[in-house]
This record gives sequence, structure tokens and C-alpha cells, in this order.
Amino acid sequence: QRKFSKGIQYNMKVLIRGDRNTGKSCLFRRMQGKPFTESYIPTNEIQVGHIQWTYPCTNDMVKVEIWDVVDQGRSTKKGKDVPLKLSNEADASQDMALDASFLDVYKGAHCVVLMYDITKQWTWQYIERELQHIPLHLPIVVIGNYLDMREHRSVSMEDAEFYVTHLNRPEGAADIRYAESCMKNGYGLRYLHKFLSIPFLQLQQETLLHQLKTNREQIMLVSE
Repeated sequence: QRKFSKGIQYNMKVLIRGDRNTGKSCLFRRMQGKPFTESYIPTNEIQVGHIQWTYPCTNDMVKVEIWDVVDQGRSTKKGKDVPLKLSNEADASQDMALDASFLDVYKGAHCVVLMYDITKQWTWQYIERELQHIPLHLPIVVIGNYLDMREHRSVSMEDAEFYVTHLNRPEGAADIRYAESCMKNGYGLRYLHKFLSIPFLQLQQETLLHQLKTNREQIMLVSE
């Protein structure tokens, strides 16, 4: 109650990206404290959820906005629901879905979680492509999911770690980390919880620097 009485001090946006069927939506649910589900239901458009998160060394309350990002959305409208077309003009609203092609998901983001399936090589290729498009200031964690299927893995942990740690990035770019997970038993969630400390501390630093700048300007104004 003491923590909540202070209100929310920070808002943080976390993106979950990856190819289809890599466990993004499962992680999305797990981060919100929901149970694991065996059934696979394709996500048709971007989902957004919110959790309260506290940095271990302070009592600051952080509102974390989690985005389950879909690259190419699929319209959920059925043919029978489409009204009679009275003109030749295309009605874009009939097939519109909120996805990464529709908006810039990196705008206002503070970190990125990239997921792939360790048993499917093509999902790792998605990681290699997407790493080239993520803004350099965003901390990234690459997560190899489906660790419970490790006997069928096609991407070795050594190869993935080597690629991530030796990726050629300009000086000053945020670090990229690597971890593996299993949504079935929650393995890897503790690591991800700790990882959130990095974007939070960056956000806190930016906020404090802005406050110091405002403070200096106010001192000069009052002095004049």
C-alpha cells in the first residue's frame, strides 16, 4: 500500500518480437502472471498488456507496457460480415489489422525481447534480419525458446551466443544479451525480470538528467 500510495513514477515500453509460433504470446501472458496454455492460437494483430514492476533497489513503481508485436496482421472479419459493396473503391477498413507494417512499434520503446524457436532454423534467421533494424539505443535480449525440446534443436546455444556477442555494432550502441527459456515451466522468466532493470535504469537516468537541466534553468531564471 505504501508503494502504490506514491503512484506510478515511470512508464516503460517493452517489445516482444519474433517469427510466428515462437512463443511470443505465451511470454506475453506469462509476464502478466497468467498460466501456460498448450494450445497454439495465432495472434492476428498487436496485443498490449500492462504490469506493475518494481526495481529491487528502490520503491519506485514502474508501469510496464508489454507489446506482443505481429509483423503482418490478419483480418478477423469473416466474409459473411462484409457489407454489400456499392462502389469500386476499396474499403481498407475491412482488411485492416494493427501490425508492425501499420505503425512504428519502436517509437517510445525502451527495450526489445527477440524470440526464436531453437528447433526451427528459419526463426533464427528472423533474429539475424531484425537485429539490423532495431534502434541502436535500445537494450536487446535474444531468447531461444522451447528449451524443453532441446533434443531436437537446430540452432546451438554456442552459435547463437557467439553471433550475438560478436555482432558488429557501432560504439555506444546498447548491449545485446542472450538467454534461453521454456514457457511451460517458466524457465528464463527470472532472467527477463532482471533484464528489465537495464532499460529502467536508462529511463531513470534520462529522467534525472532532464530534471537537473530544468533545475539549472530555474536557478538561472530566479537569479536574474
